[in-house]
Amino acid sequence: MILDYTEQVEKLKKGKSPSKLVIDVSNYVQHHLSEPIDVEALAKSMFLSRTYLATKFKKESGTTLTDFILKEKVEEAKRLLRYTDKHATAIAVYLGFSSQSHFANVFKKYTGKTPSEYRKLHTK
Repeated sequence: MILDYTEQVEKLKKGKSPSKLVIDVSNYVQHHLSEPIDVEALAKSMFLSRTYLATKFKKESGTTLTDFILKEKVEEAKRLLRYTDKHATAIAVYLGFSSQSHFANVFKKYTGKTPSEYRKLHTK
C-alpha cells in the first residue's frame, strides 16, 4: 500500500499540479474501480453535463475520460496480478469488465502484454 501511495504522489509531482476537476475525477474513479464506471453517473455526481465534463477533463488532463478510467483499472489490475494469486477472470469481474476477453484486450492495449504474460514477468 505504501508503494502504491508513493506511485500516486509521483504521478502528481510530474508536470503541473492537477486541477480540482482532475483530482475529483481521479478520486471518483479510485472509489469506483470495482464496478463499471458510467461517465454519465460520474458527471451527475459532479453536477456537470457529460459533454462539459468530458471536454473540460480532456483539456485539463490531456487524456479522455474513457482512457483515464481504463488506465486506472489496468493499473489496479497490474497490482492485483503482482500481489495476489487471483485468476484474471476474477480480476476482470472485480474491476467491472463485461467479460474476461474484454479485460484481456484492454490490458494488452495499455501494457503490451496479456494478464498472464504480465504476471509471469512480475512475480517470482
